[in-house]
Amino acid sequence: MKLELSMVVQGCRLGVLTGLGRAGQHSLEVPGCLLYTRCGTVPHLTQDTLHTLNNLPSVTQLTLNTLAEHQEVLEEFKQGVRKFAGLHDTVLYCSLHDPATSCPPGHITNKTVSVWGSGGRIELTVAKFMALQKAVQPDLYQSMADGETWQINTSRKRVRKSVDRTLAHLDECLLLHHKTQAAAGCGAARRGAGVRGGGSGPV
Repeated sequence: MKLELSMVVQGCRLGVLTGLGRAGQHSLEVPGCLLYTRCGTVPHLTQDTLHTLNNLPSVTQLTLNTLAEHQEVLEEFKQGVRKFAGLHDTVLYCSLHDPATSCPPGHITNKTVSVWGSGGRIELTVAKFMALQKAVQPDLYQSMADGETWQINTSRKRVRKSVDRTLAHLDECLLLHHKTQAAAGCGAARRGAGVRGGGSGPV
C-alpha cells in the first residue's frame, strides 16, 4: 500500500492510495468515497441491482458495530464477510463505528472501547477486537481508538488523553496483529490502520 500525492494545500492531501486489496490491484483517490454497508449489505440494494451499477467505489466499508454481535456466526463460517455477504472484487475496510449513526459518549476506558449493535452496547477489549477482525477478515481495518473529542467544549486535557489511549490501543492491536499473522502464515495479507488525534484521520 502506497500513498502517491499529487498536491498538498494547507495540510490537505490530494492523491491516490495504491496497492490495495489482497493482490494489490485496487486504488482509491484521496480524499475518496467508500461504498457504505450495514452488516455487509448496501442499504436498499439487492446484490443483483448493485452489480448493474457502474463506477462503484473500489473500497467497501464494513462497520464493526453492525458485525460485532454476529461474531460467533462468522467464526463458525470461517471464510469471512467477503464470501458470507458476496462482496467480491472489492477492498474491504472495517471501521470501528458507523459514520451514519451517533454513539453515546463516555464508554471508552484505557482497556476497552464500546460499539452499539441492535442489542445494545458491546464492550471490546483488544483481544476481543482482534478476534472479531480475524472472523471478519477485512483487507484493512481501523484500530481501536478513542474518538470522543468532537464536542465543541472538549478540553485540551481530554484531547491529550484521547491521543494517549488511541496510541496505546494501536500498539496492543499491532502486537496481536503480528502474532496472529505469523501464526497463520499470512504475511501482510491484512493491514491495520491507526488513527491520529483520537480518531480524526488515518496516520
